[in-house]
Amino acid sequence: MAKLKENIPKNMYSKKGSMNLETCYEQTVAELGLQQSKRDQIIAFYLTILGFVIPSVVSLDVGEGAKALAFVAMYGIGAMFCHVILRYRIYKEVYWMACRVLTQMYNIKPECRNKDTIYTLFYGVLKKNVFSIVKWKGDGPDKKKSIWKSFRRQLDSAETLLFETLVLFSMFVGLIGAWYLGSVCPVAGVVLAACVMAMVVWLNYQYVTRLMELYRCVESGTEEDLEIPFKKAWMLHCFVDDIMERDDPQQA
Repeated sequence: MAKLKENIPKNMYSKKGSMNLETCYEQTVAELGLQQSKRDQIIAFYLTILGFVIPSVVSLDVGEGAKALAFVAMYGIGAMFCHVILRYRIYKEVYWMACRVLTQMYNIKPECRNKDTIYTLFYGVLKKNVFSIVKWKGDGPDKKKSIWKSFRRQLDSAETLLFETLVLFSMFVGLIGAWYLGSVCPVAGVVLAACVMAMVVWLNYQYVTRLMELYRCVESGTEEDLEIPFKKAWMLHCFVDDIMERDDPQQA
């Protein structure tokens, strides 16, 4: 069985070839719009479902336990959608930074567009934008990142408010399910309500910490941490992983 190859031989690359920045930038902007469109569609879809399903379930001539199960199912769908929205938020943040890097690359000579240049530009964008995402408590070398302050900072963002809309609506559905379940088994209703509230906290914790993780390299200054956001920017990999292979003297 033939072994798969990971790299294109160096002699197959054109020395005169270069990445089309215009096309790459247009694709990145399109991806930004796509992430936003998908996010809005998911939120609208879930709210539409709730608008039809909640009155129908309430009016059904079934037991309270069955109604509780229906609301728990709708809550589960909402929680899954929250995870999807969070993923879109992370990638939108990365794509926005990639757009800034590609814009700056127009001012870089083609022969100077290499891995180090792209990493430097990407790192520079992260350093400039970190204060809009991460907040610290304390001053000087002993200051530490504050999750709570960073979360409050994000509440000024429309992106965060849309995420919170979905979280709160799913919480509302989950609490209705807990109320119905409580009429059958009070202990189970209390447990479900506690789980719903705990999920709200956990989703918000994930939201802010995953955004903060993208900027970890600003504090550490290491390439390993820079790879956390960079590996999501596929449009920049065209330079680093593919085109720059032609300049690798070790590539046979």
